[in-house]
Amino acid sequence: MNQTILFYGDEEILKSLSKKGSETDIRYYNTKISGNEITFLYPFKFPERIQTLLNSASVANKAILAVNELDRSVGEFLLTLDYHEIQNLGIIADETISQQIKKIATGMGIACHLMKSNYEDIERFSQVPVDAKRAENLVVLDQSFQVKGVGTVSLGFALGGQIKKHMVMKAYPSGKTVDIKSIQIMDVDMDTADPFSRVGLAYRNVEVDDVPRGTILYSEEGIEFVESIQLQVRTNPTVKVIPSVGEKIQLNFLFNNVNAEISDISEGKFLIDVDRKVPKIDEIFSITSLNSTPRVVGAGKPAN
Repeated sequence: MNQTILFYGDEEILKSLSKKGSETDIRYYNTKISGNEITFLYPFKFPERIQTLLNSASVANKAILAVNELDRSVGEFLLTLDYHEIQNLGIIADETISQQIKKIATGMGIACHLMKSNYEDIERFSQVPVDAKRAENLVVLDQSFQVKGVGTVSLGFALGGQIKKHMVMKAYPSGKTVDIKSIQIMDVDMDTADPFSRVGLAYRNVEVDDVPRGTILYSEEGIEFVESIQLQVRTNPTVKVIPSVGEKIQLNFLFNNVNAEISDISEGKFLIDVDRKVPKIDEIFSITSLNSTPRVVGAGKPAN
């Protein structure tokens, strides 16, 4: 299956193994291994900006850490994997650092794969099976722009279901209905896109402002959009920062970073008031407090 792999550390490894694609606050690298399309996300604005790491993690199904020391940024990276339920981590480091990272990550329930920075080890890691995030059709967009003779084109990630040419979908937050005219994966025209594919989409009669960064395309009927969302929040026991009622926070999900406030906490359920309506979908919402250490203080899915 196709893979979307979050990468942090020595970027030269990516340059030697894959081809650089587009860039925002994330650099995207692409390659093909054993017939599968592999996209690496390198959040180069992290650790300065935690959002770039969270955005990357929200669409990834695996991660690789290539570092030569343990520091605060590695701790935030591992916490982010834990909160986003990314359960396979490749570690490229010397023996001492590898074992230290493995001990921490294993304690979080993350399976660790000790690797070298060569094609063979990356290939083996890419073949470790993972489950698709969801069955429903879902695409998250990170870039949209005009292409002469084509119209509006978006780049993004298929996260669930099977996205098909001529599929009609709804766009959050614009509320627009979009008709997918064509699909490309690594510049090749495709009729469909499966989960964890990096996709290019062209539309009929869609403007760039209709599908800005953070747009979620969906076809499921009955999604509720709310101004207050209740989450069943999980916190890591090693984190001493405890969110409190009345605290101003940021809610992060699928390339969306929304200012919010905690209005109630009861038995692990957080009621969070948001600055703009958010979709009540079965996805992970992370909670960040930008003035705390670590900045990621918990995560959860909508409570039943």
